[in-house]
Amino acid sequence: MGDAKQMEVSRVVHAPAERVFAVLADPRRHGAIDGSGTLRSTESGPVTAAGQVFTMHMHHDDLGDYRSLNTVTEFEPGVVVGWAPRLDTDFECELVGKLAGIRTGGHTYTYRLRDADGGTEVTETYDWSGVTDPRFEAFCPFVTREQLAAGLEKLARTVEAAPVVT
Repeated sequence: MGDAKQMEVSRVVHAPAERVFAVLADPRRHGAIDGSGTLRSTESGPVTAAGQVFTMHMHHDDLGDYRSLNTVTEFEPGVVVGWAPRLDTDFECELVGKLAGIRTGGHTYTYRLRDADGGTEVTETYDWSGVTDPRFEAFCPFVTREQLAAGLEKLARTVEAAPVVT
């Protein structure tokens, strides 16, 4: 992608879109596909619609422990799922104090699926063009292209290793 505030990676996963989507749409399974190593746990079940919010407990060596609230921005089963994280300011942690007065959020993670020879092409887009607070934008991007690619590799291993249920 040419946009300086967006990164995109793609990979073919050798499984049908429904199996791939089932992992992407279930935050409880995101720990297995986290390429950044920051996700610790989730408190939410599968995503079923745009507008839904799910919670993730996170840890970053430079930021400590924190919790994010993730609003589903796009949802079409088997086709696309995306969300916009923001810091949960009700969660007591050091980061909330450090970012007091800074508007967090405005970045998204979106996965688009399409049929490909031998499986499903998955394209993940990390976009921070919606970040409005320049103090928060200074932290962006939160992930590297390599971490996004590692996440897709983990997704492929997770989905391809899953038994087929008929």
